[in-house]
Amino acid sequence: MVEILRGDGAAIMTIFIGAIIVIAFMATIADDVYTQTNTFSLENVTLTTGAVDTNTSIGGRELVGTDWVISNATEADSGPIPSLSLQTGTDATTGLRTVQLVTNATSSAAGYDNLAVNVSYVQIPDGYLNTSGARSIQSLVLIVGALAILVFAVVLLIKKGSLGEMIRRR
Repeated sequence: MVEILRGDGAAIMTIFIGAIIVIAFMATIADDVYTQTNTFSLENVTLTTGAVDTNTSIGGRELVGTDWVISNATEADSGPIPSLSLQTGTDATTGLRTVQLVTNATSSAAGYDNLAVNVSYVQIPDGYLNTSGARSIQSLVLIVGALAILVFAVVLLIKKGSLGEMIRRR
C-alpha cells in the first residue's frame, strides 16, 4: 500500500482531494455570478393588488424598461389593466430598492383593489452588478479559479510524480 501512494499515486490523491474542495467553492461562486450578471424575465406571476393608494413590493431590485403587462388573473381574455402600474421604489418595511405594484385611486374606482392579477416584467435581481467592468471581473473569477486548479495539478505532478523524474533526467 505504501508503494502505491508514492510518486504518481500521492500526486493523484492530492489532486483529487484538492479538486473536490475547489469544485465545492467554485459551484457557489458560479451560482452567484449567474445572478450578479443577468436580468430576469418573469411572466404571468400571480399577485394580489393592495388596498387603495398602496405599493406592494414584488420580486426584483429594479424594473428594466417599460415593457410590462398586468392582466386579470381570473379573466384571462380581459386584456391589460391600465389603471395598475409597476415602478421601482423603496420598500417601506426594509428600506431596500424593489419593484412595486402600484394600486392608485383610479384602480379602486375600477374595482381593481384586492384583485388577483398576472404580472409580466423584466427585473434586475438583488445583488446585480451595475457596471460592465464589475460583471466582467466577476466572470473572470471562475476562469482564474480553473487555471489555478490546472497549475496546482501540474506542479504536484512535477514535484511528486513521474513527470518530475522525466524532467530531472534531462
